[in-house]
Amino acid sequence: MTRDELYDDMVATRPEHGELIYVERRGGEYAWARVDLDGAPTETPTTIGDVWMFYAVQWRLDDPDSWRPFFDDLMDEMESMVTGKDVDRCRWPVDDLWPHQH
Repeated sequence: MTRDELYDDMVATRPEHGELIYVERRGGEYAWARVDLDGAPTETPTTIGDVWMFYAVQWRLDDPDSWRPFFDDLMDEMESMVTGKDVDRCRWPVDDLWPHQH
């Protein structure tokens, strides 16, 4: 699926609080899957992609306007962590909550 299709799919199924999520990009195609806490996929992900990450967070269901910026931030983080893509990804203390601006 495309990046926009990935966003639409994730918004439609809204990962729950406490779920571990796997996201990957292989070339221009994206995929995602929920993962049980024991590490077993609840949906079968594709083989490991070019860039990938696991994350566990709760989407702010009370604020739909925050969904796209959160998703874009998540994708930028995935790209920068694995590929070294030229994106400024400063790290803030864990008690200094998202979103951050430069």
